Amino acid sequence: MFRCLIIGFGNPLRSDDGIGWHVAREFSHEFQHDDVQVIAAHQLTPEMAEMASRAERVLFVDATHKGKPGSVNCEPVAPAAPASHFTHELTPASVLTLAQELYGHRPPAYLLTVAGECFETGDAMSAVAIAAIPELMAHLRQFLNADEKSASRLGQ
Repeated sequence: MFRCLIIGFGNPLRSDDGIGWHVAREFSHEFQHDDVQVIAAHQLTPEMAEMASRAERVLFVDATHKGKPGSVNCEPVAPAAPASHFTHELTPASVLTLAQELYGHRPPAYLLTVAGECFETGDAMSAVAIAAIPELMAHLRQFLNADEKSASRLGQ
């Protein structure tokens, strides 16, 4: 078991969609500790369920189309059946379901999102997405430093 798994995901070639990927890469360079695993991925995969099953808690980081561009939101993730049999459409909730079904452990998990402004093809993020990075990094640090009770309040 390890204390925390952070999975930042998104396509860095679709502008703001890649913010989770970018933040995870940046955070992995800043924070290196044996009991924390940070993954930057283009999409969620079934293999992540095994890693999630070994974590005390999980934080997913992604971009969203919902909300005012640049706004940051954190909410708990509950397990749910996969909406599709295609791995490109896995959600944080379906990764948790797989962790429970295949490995017998579903840790508490949260989804940290930033509302993007541009999801067009391109490797440059919008100014509002870039401006949200310090807040996202602060949430990641807070998540790592929180105990389970205070981690559950991150989304409030």
